[in-house]
Amino acid sequence: MKKTSLFVAIGIISATMSFASEYEAFTRDLAKPYSFYKKSLALTSKKDDADKAKVALTSFMESWGKLAAIYATDPPKKFAGIQDFAARIKRPVEVAKQSVDYLNAGNIGRAHTVLEEVRYLMWDMRVRSGIVSLADKANDFHEVMEVVFNQAALAKEPEDAQRVYERYAPWFLLKWDEQALAPDVTSVQKDFNPAFAEGRKNVVDYLEALKQGNPAEAKKRTGAVKNAYKSIWMLDTL
Repeated sequence: MKKTSLFVAIGIISATMSFASEYEAFTRDLAKPYSFYKKSLALTSKKDDADKAKVALTSFMESWGKLAAIYATDPPKKFAGIQDFAARIKRPVEVAKQSVDYLNAGNIGRAHTVLEEVRYLMWDMRVRSGIVSLADKANDFHEVMEVVFNQAALAKEPEDAQRVYERYAPWFLLKWDEQALAPDVTSVQKDFNPAFAEGRKNVVDYLEALKQGNPAEAKKRTGAVKNAYKSIWMLDTL
């Protein structure tokens, strides 16, 4: 009886392990809903795109709902340590519904803000699981970018801008350069290389304006840096 029980237990464990999905399959299935997510996030940046955003959000909810239905009970092996994976993988659908509600209420700014949760949710799960990706290297840069831009916006005098440069320039440039170290860059190398080179130039030009004590010029260059970030983050490595 003891041996039988042992064999049954081993069989159950083996069966459970054999049905655990592979991360590579998950990323392939994630590609479509995540592309709709990126589109939704971009389209909720401007009031004129509100109607297009609603269409993108509908596609996002439908495709992500299908993804969640598959993986909520079959988490990828690499996410095995995330105890609340089922709740997390279902959460983006609820976030999208909230975004639609804000769009219908005419609050596109809030519709965009709530969607950010999905980016942080996926980022957190990958980091917790030791997964390194270009998307998250871009997320790293985005966080630094926000800090630097906010600090630079407070600069009124040349020396204020120079202090921002002295404190943040190495960190800012490092986080840009680290994107090239992501292992999944190879899948988008052709598009990544020119976007990375152009973006690095924009970052350097922005920092040079701070170094020269010219906060007004630095402010003019923020748009180019933001667009550089977006060009990397929008690359589909999944």
